[in-house]
Amino acid sequence: MQREDWQIINNDLGAIGASGEKHMNSIMGLSQADCKGCYKCIRGCPVKSLSCRDEQVKVMDGECIYCGRCLLICPQNAKYIRSDVQKVKDAIAAGEKVYASLDRSCLAAFPHANMGQMIAALRKIGFVHAELATLGAAQVTHEYDRLALDWKAPNFITTACPSVYLLVQRHYPELVSQLAPVVSFFSAHARIMKQIYGSRARVVSFGSCISAEYDAQDAENGKSIFASLTFADLVEWFHEAGVQPEKLESIPVSGAKKGYFSRPGGIIHNLSTETRHQWECVALDGMNRCTEVLDSLKKGDISGYLLELSACAGGCLGGPILRMLNVPFLVAKNAVVTGMNHTMEGPPSLTEGVEAGVKRTFRPLAPHRRQVSEEEIRTVLSQMGKTTKAQELNCGSCGYDTCREKALAVIRGKADVRMCMPYMRELAETMSATVVENIPTGVLILDEKLRIEHINPAAISLLRIKTEVKGKSIGSVLPNNDFYEAFSTGKNVVHHK
Repeated sequence: MQREDWQIINNDLGAIGASGEKHMNSIMGLSQADCKGCYKCIRGCPVKSLSCRDEQVKVMDGECIYCGRCLLICPQNAKYIRSDVQKVKDAIAAGEKVYASLDRSCLAAFPHANMGQMIAALRKIGFVHAELATLGAAQVTHEYDRLALDWKAPNFITTACPSVYLLVQRHYPELVSQLAPVVSFFSAHARIMKQIYGSRARVVSFGSCISAEYDAQDAENGKSIFASLTFADLVEWFHEAGVQPEKLESIPVSGAKKGYFSRPGGIIHNLSTETRHQWECVALDGMNRCTEVLDSLKKGDISGYLLELSACAGGCLGGPILRMLNVPFLVAKNAVVTGMNHTMEGPPSLTEGVEAGVKRTFRPLAPHRRQVSEEEIRTVLSQMGKTTKAQELNCGSCGYDTCREKALAVIRGKADVRMCMPYMRELAETMSATVVENIPTGVLILDEKLRIEHINPAAISLLRIKTEVKGKSIGSVLPNNDFYEAFSTGKNVVHHK
């Protein structure tokens, strides 16, 4: 990415939520003044973790999986990400030892730099040391190998994606037992670094996803990560500091030639031959495929699979931050391949070969929902003008796939009856018709051939019409040429009687 682009990105990110009241959960924020209630984010949210009441959308922290979909598709840029950049800067300024853990997909945000230059740039802005998170990924994969040999559940779910952790825990809690109890790559690497550099070492991860910040805050990970920043944070920081990675001297990087784990199939590719022979191994990326296979697991339709799931299509290279930075997938992939090819392999780092505990526990985190009766659903459907099955259009304009799902959302306080577009249009038409029928002014509605489509009671009375005139020419009730003149010339005809 060229330096002149950085300020634009910085402005775009900084402008989000710059005005008006802000609703914020622990990771994402929303500017209510910028939100126009278009429901596009609700339509795009794969788990419907957004509520909309009184034309204002809110992120539901207990249901969100932080996939970033709503952030990307919001036409008003009303959503934004909370950043810990200042927290990290303050730690560096205070003289604390701050270390960086990098995913190699960072090269997609800096396509003219190699990994050695990226690490040199991080040192230039105050980091004591920086390493590839590959060491953590290798240890996580080794733990997957060990667990898979004696796994009792029907299927074995692996992932490099914290959004998948949340997807299973919050929306498929019955499948938690099939999710391998292992920490993320970044958390594993942070544990290794703290083991070598001391418990007071501040480890900062840099990635292309939003859910990594939740992972950093998760108590199950022992809070080994001090802060989780994005590549967008890094773009802005380098720009402010006047650092251009591609112009720095490259340094050798330990682990530069090791496997790439954060791409779809990266975990499976690095598993042992024994594990791959024991299980039917399949890598799936993108939310549609992930939810599809989880639905099948929930029904008990499949077993004997080792699954590698990535919430983003394309894995980390398709993450929301790189998409926010307008980096297409193939451009990102080429930048990573080229950058790593131009990176020199360095001597083993102090953390090479160090074992750190990478186990964790996953628990069902699904929000409690009371049972909703059919009568309650029918009542809400009736409020939306849907008293028969034929009136349930399931058009999806409100953001929900079916009218019944929308009714459930209304009952649970997540949606408003007025979000139904066909109902609101019908209501508006009904109100307009009521006004036309009751005003004392005569109203005639004509078609393109000047035939009468509708005539209100006032016009019938004023013109003393005794017979049916719908479908007849306007000349049959008002025999003059003014209408024809206005229609043919497009000019107003006034002061004629």
